[in-house]
Amino acid sequence: MSATVIRTPFRPDPDVLQALRNQIQAIERHASAKIPTMGQNNTHQDETNAFVSSRFHSQTISLGAVEIDAALPWNGFPVQGLHEVFGDVAAHGFSAALVARLAKTKGGSAPILWCQQGRDLCGQGLMAYGIDPSQVIIVHGKNDTDILWAMEEGLRSACLSAVIGQLYRVPPIAGRRLQLAAEENGVTGILLRATPGKTVTQAPTAAALTRWRVLSAPSLTPAYGIGLGKPNWNLELQRCRLSALRGSGQDKKQETLGRPQSWQVEWCDETGDLSVAPILRDGSVEPQRLKAVG
Repeated sequence: MSATVIRTPFRPDPDVLQALRNQIQAIERHASAKIPTMGQNNTHQDETNAFVSSRFHSQTISLGAVEIDAALPWNGFPVQGLHEVFGDVAAHGFSAALVARLAKTKGGSAPILWCQQGRDLCGQGLMAYGIDPSQVIIVHGKNDTDILWAMEEGLRSACLSAVIGQLYRVPPIAGRRLQLAAEENGVTGILLRATPGKTVTQAPTAAALTRWRVLSAPSLTPAYGIGLGKPNWNLELQRCRLSALRGSGQDKKQETLGRPQSWQVEWCDETGDLSVAPILRDGSVEPQRLKAVG
């Protein structure tokens, strides 16, 4: 015995379609009213820059060094977004210092999500940078896919002070998803791409707001001549995603904002600040000048 099945073609509800069209048109009108046309008028360009800056980066923190803060288009480190740190073991220290400063923006007790494959994260090392190990939630992933998933879930929780993930490969779509999640919930995401002792080529993430490269530098011996001195790093700002907007139609000083620059910095454990290391020359101490990279 057989039965004939008659399939009725699906027809969407015209009222539902019209309601969706109205919503899309309302969103488009709202966006066009806020973002002026870029091009001929410098006033319109300035308004666009201000809107982009206020929309995505409403909060910034100081890195402790005026020279570095002034080199960023936001006049500080943007809290609401994704950042990328390359380098050797110094990249771990720089990332920990960033996380410690970010934790202070939420009272200092908000949890920190740290995602990585290995099990070599040292609580004593975190304490040296002002991070209480009890507030760190550690996620051990089997691969980069697990870490990316854990980072995205963490960035969607506004109760976290920061989300940091150590991984090797970040697909473009995954990087964009992390950036959107960080923007929507006001949580800082840090991609730690350190490969000490390994020659691994890692493609940078285009979605990251800033890209840094941090390498170890010789530190000064303490005055009493015993032990290690304060951490010194060769810090390089390689890219800022919105720097092109800020340079258009502006003076020469503003055109340098977000451009690749490098410094030799020293981290102070008493204050948790970075300071640009002075250059000793002919017995005098002169502030280190910013130098362009590339």
